[in-house]
This record gives sequence, structure tokens and C-alpha cells, in this order.
Amino acid sequence: MNFKLISCEVFKHELLYCINKTHNHIDAEFIAKGIHDLNSEGMQNRIVKSIRNADDKGYDAILLGYGLCNTWVFGLSAKKTPLVIPRSHDCIGILLGNKQKYLDYYFENPGTYYQSIGWMENTENEPSIKKRSLQKLYGMDMSQEELKSEYGEENLDYLNNALDQTKHYSNMAFIDTGLVSQHNYQKKAKSKAEKKNWSFDVLKGSIKLLQQLIDGDWPESDFFIIHPDEVVKQSIDDDLIQALPVT
Repeated sequence: MNFKLISCEVFKHELLYCINKTHNHIDAEFIAKGIHDLNSEGMQNRIVKSIRNADDKGYDAILLGYGLCNTWVFGLSAKKTPLVIPRSHDCIGILLGNKQKYLDYYFENPGTYYQSIGWMENTENEPSIKKRSLQKLYGMDMSQEELKSEYGEENLDYLNNALDQTKHYSNMAFIDTGLVSQHNYQKKAKSKAEKKNWSFDVLKGSIKLLQQLIDGDWPESDFFIIHPDEVVKQSIDDDLIQALPVT
């Protein structure tokens, strides 16, 4: 089978490993993680650009290495090629290999900050994304000097606390998907947790869903297929999405 893969770079290490094991031909494209920092429309526009470029190339399917992040999938469609996406709310469930495993840990461990090799490698946004990001829009990327100049030194502590996106976390969980290259990242994650006085967990991840995506093994329970001339709409069921004919 001949597939086009369009994926968040968060999965790059795992997916390259999966591609090396498959019999399918995979034309892979990895997109900057930073598009998650745009609004859902901005994120969708970037991914749709790649889908449109691939839609008339004769691929058997276009594989999307994404979860439902930011509800960007609502309104998604292709004219000629099936789209395949894992049934997971975000990348954490995909890296754990099971959305229920993620939900169980999430509810048992509120206030958890998740890390993986892909997240830790791709923390800095490129300039073209930074200037359009929600952080830029709401002033969340201002330096200490910019905050001091704009709002006064007497307000600096209050602003730093208000802008701290990690203040409600108390635990860090590193997802280990079994790649040899992850050991040093796990140590860095633990060190980061210790500096913040957070507890630290290592979660056994899995490349199962990613390998199935690449291999063309798409059980309905784990994958959502959008056929040509269907469009993704919001749903009230557990998956939150459904595919309906384009009208």
C-alpha cells in the first residue's frame, strides 16, 4: 500500500521506527508541534494545506498522526483520498497506546504534566508560528523586562503568577515508548520535576497505535476513517466526532 503520512513532529521518533518495520510505502511529512499554539482554525489550515497537496497524488490513504487536539478536525475533509486518524483526544493517549489507559491515569492523578521525547525535543516555536500564537495574542510570551516596562516592577510577581501555565501541576509523567534514545530525556524530565518539587512517574508507553496506523491495520474501535466527500462534524458520543456526507 502507498500511504501519505502527515504527522505532528511529537511522534517523529516513534513513527520513523514504525516506518522501518512496515511493508507499506510511506511518504512522511512532519509538521511543527508549535501549530498547537495557534487557534483551531490556524492549526487546521496548516494541516489541510498538506492534505490538499497530497489528495491528487494517488495515495491509498492519507494518515494523520494527530489526536483531536483543539477540535481542529471539525470540518476536515478530502476530495479523493480517505483520511485516517487515531481515535484519541490527544497525543498522550496515542503514546500510551490506549485511550482508556490515559483516562484512567488522568482521573487518578489530577494535576499531571506529561512529557515524552517528542515534546521535550520540540519546545521552541519557530518565528513564523510565534508571531501568530495564542501566547503572542494574549501577551503570554513577554520577557521579564517587557513585563516590567509595560506594567511596572511592582506588578511583576502578580503577572508571573498569573501567566504561569504550570502552577496547577503537582506531578510529572514521562511516557516511555521503549526507544533506546529516551533514557537521557527521562532523566531530564525527572530533574525538571524535582526542581519544581513535583512527584515523578514513568508511564509505560506503546507504539501499538502508531504501528497500526502505518501498517494499514485500522480497527473501528481505534481509528476514524473519513472517506472522500465526507466531512468531520462534532458528535455527542464518546468520540466527539462523526463523518457525514458533504452537502
